[in-house]
Amino acid sequence: MEKSTKDRLLDAALDILGRDGAKAMTVRAVEDAAGVPHGSVRHHFGGQRGLLRALFDHLERVETPAEGGLPEAIARWLGPGRTVALARYELFLLAARDEELREPLVAARERFVAQAATVVGEARARAVVAAVDGIVLDALVRGERDPAQPLAAIGALMSGV
Repeated sequence: MEKSTKDRLLDAALDILGRDGAKAMTVRAVEDAAGVPHGSVRHHFGGQRGLLRALFDHLERVETPAEGGLPEAIARWLGPGRTVALARYELFLLAARDEELREPLVAARERFVAQAATVVGEARARAVVAAVDGIVLDALVRGERDPAQPLAAIGALMSGV
């Protein structure tokens, strides 16, 4: 089944963010990468700001850990899903500087923390999610592709929790 224009725009925006960074994610670049007519971002999202806000929900849909849980997610973030993982951190930085973008990020983050709470307990969930983010970001910065070391670091952290 062919993706909708809206999903193609969201996928293209994530790809550009993860590959080239926020400055490269212009409306025209997204539309061109998605292979859709110019004006499509304005039609579907009202402009670049609306597209950015929609990316948080889209990212949550494409990045929700699968049945393999955290090990599979980390392997994906360091491997074939690396560009999407980098886009996630680009969005974090944009939201840290922009109050309007902060709201959808915090909402998505709270849903992820609630999901983690079912595994590690409510009291520890926020800290564990933040630690996993730090470990994954460190692995991305170091260019690691093998999930073994980040998983070992998370295991060490969890055994001390």
